[in-house]
Amino acid sequence: MPDTHPQQTELPDSSDNEKTEPALLRIAEKPEEPAQPVTSRPPAEASPMTSPSPRIMERPGTIEHLAARRLPPEIDANTPEIKQQLARLRTEITRLLTSLRWEGASVEETAKQLIPLLNVGSIQQWKPILLPFLHEIDRAGNFIPVWLYIIDQGDPKDLSPQTNPADTVEGRARRFAVLMLGYHKTITTEQPKAIGFARQIANQNNAKSADLARVLGKLVLDPNLSMYAAQALVQHETTSAMQALISALKEAEGWAKVDIVESCLELKQEDFYDILLAGALERVNGLESYVAIPLYRKVPLERYLRGEGKVSLVQTQQAALIVHHVLQDSINPPIGEGKPQPSILQRPFPELAQALFESTRSNPIWQNTVAVHRLGTLLGRYWTAISRGELRDPAIVDPIYQTVPMMPEVERWMAGPGRDVLLTTVQAKPGEETLTPTVRVLGELREPRAISPLLRHLETTTTVTGHVQALTLGAMCDALGQFADRRAAPVLQQFLQRVVAIDRRSNLPRRADNLPTGDPEIPGSIVYASALRALGLLGDQSALNDALRAVNDFDPYVRIQALEAIKRLDPNGEDPRSRQVAREALNDPRENNIRVAAQLVQQYRDNEARSILQQLIETRPTLSGLAYETLRHLG
Repeated sequence: MPDTHPQQTELPDSSDNEKTEPALLRIAEKPEEPAQPVTSRPPAEASPMTSPSPRIMERPGTIEHLAARRLPPEIDANTPEIKQQLARLRTEITRLLTSLRWEGASVEETAKQLIPLLNVGSIQQWKPILLPFLHEIDRAGNFIPVWLYIIDQGDPKDLSPQTNPADTVEGRARRFAVLMLGYHKTITTEQPKAIGFARQIANQNNAKSADLARVLGKLVLDPNLSMYAAQALVQHETTSAMQALISALKEAEGWAKVDIVESCLELKQEDFYDILLAGALERVNGLESYVAIPLYRKVPLERYLRGEGKVSLVQTQQAALIVHHVLQDSINPPIGEGKPQPSILQRPFPELAQALFESTRSNPIWQNTVAVHRLGTLLGRYWTAISRGELRDPAIVDPIYQTVPMMPEVERWMAGPGRDVLLTTVQAKPGEETLTPTVRVLGELREPRAISPLLRHLETTTTVTGHVQALTLGAMCDALGQFADRRAAPVLQQFLQRVVAIDRRSNLPRRADNLPTGDPEIPGSIVYASALRALGLLGDQSALNDALRAVNDFDPYVRIQALEAIKRLDPNGEDPRSRQVAREALNDPRENNIRVAAQLVQQYRDNEARSILQQLIETRPTLSGLAYETLRHLG
């Protein structure tokens, strides 16, 4: 996010880790006893309502974080089965502790025997039971070198992208080990045979004791462990733990940033709000809602939007972006039973909407302008649903009723000054993170004055250098498709020829799965797919060749966009190549692509596809229902 000064996200480094900073820290350190179970907000509470996008799924730690946000059924520790299991576990762990402390057993050997014992079940289910249970057995912290050794071993190698490492034996033990560090504040370097990660930390500090908050401060930067390390730091509630969290905020990316922000908010330190606002939305591309929603619930954003007190411009910008992301997450009315309350209504909404609009009129910048556009879109959709009787919940209807009177003013402002702000922003050629949301809003507004600057930007782009740039270029392509101006078609076609290695990609084997995290081909796929989608919306027949060619791409995401473009560019199958491509796509290695190909076969009423559909029934049973349905439509 734009212009964050490092001074605003930095705490002074103190050599005395137990000293309280009076300007920032108000929580007194808790004594070791009595220990309480590690608690945290319900995992699903901060989950956005919208489904995860492909770019979220590309991030390390995604599978684990999304799984943790699904509330599992609670385990009753008082049932006979659980009591019996814990009794057996107590015997085994006590034996290991005795061997380690008094009989000279090595840390490595103890860890090897302890790991399978910790394979009790889901971490989220067992965390409230197992952690205090283990701490009760080992209050002195004799197992700390063992926990550090287990952490240092890492997760199992060569796991598939869809496997949750927290569900493996080694990964589960590793995460319990991180959480157990939250029950102890220091480790003495005189621990016998402390090897692996623990020895490295001890040598680095060169002291009689090492502060475990420093260890956790490093682990919290790992998106695969950040969820647990952040909870352990919150459990500490020491000056050094809070300093470790704030220091990590500057470096963290992706899910690690999400976990750190949530944990900082759990500390209930209002003096942290300025720091969180200044840096929370940096380096979380694709995960903005997961950061924005908890901030929206806890931070008094009205004060920052209005610029009250010593509020900096950066904080005002970030507050507006937080509201923008929460509005976007809540944009669709929760029609139907069992839908959660929209995030935007989980605090007094009319007051916040008024503060946002006042801020925008007095200080029009792109951040609050895109937020006001989202506000208008949300109010329009919710009011329509209420008028139709689809929304009746007073908790939703009442705040919308109170806010709807703003609509005429919002529409007038966005029709004039708002569009000018966005156009000025685009013409100023800002950074990628500014361009993307601005271009998207201009496309939704169908602002024709944006066509020329967007075309010029594509015409001067010769390479795609990274993920963020690809997302911006994709947003530009999508906007041009929404404008429905066919002047954009040749520019898009030439743009594809320059920046995408089409021939090379077509000669690679077709994949069934999405590209793995960090694959260098992902930026090209984003741009290729967005351009195809735009060409399909424009409806220029000259783009049919590009779409037909793209069906041979190795990336299933690009292939499905190509098929969707063909449906628009040649709706009747007048070009025999379109019918041939649709038939061939029935053998695509990706099932979703086959479903789109079947829709295209039905659209063309292509009887020549019957034999392929019959073969599909025999060779791919999971698609037999689709094949039968397509045959039925063909008569």
